Amino acid sequence: MVRDFGAGLTADELIGMQAWHIARLDLPRGDVFNYAQKAAQVLTRNGAEAYLLNELWADGHSVWLNPQNKKPAVVTPGGQVIQEKRRG
Repeated sequence: MVRDFGAGLTADELIGMQAWHIARLDLPRGDVFNYAQKAAQVLTRNGAEAYLLNELWADGHSVWLNPQNKKPAVVTPGGQVIQEKRRG
């Protein structure tokens, strides 16, 4: 489902964008945009500015992909970054 939040920008258009770009956009108001932007800012502060937005969940979680190894990272609404722990 595509949602139009005015000015033609939809949340779906954020999918595939890098965290550094989303962190700097002037986004429309709304929870979905706020969650995406806050998550992007968290990733940028943690040196993961190249991560790509893959999914936005209704509960505020977002899934990002590392462009180098394609491994996911989940950012919680509270700003915690959860990545797969390496075994070894």
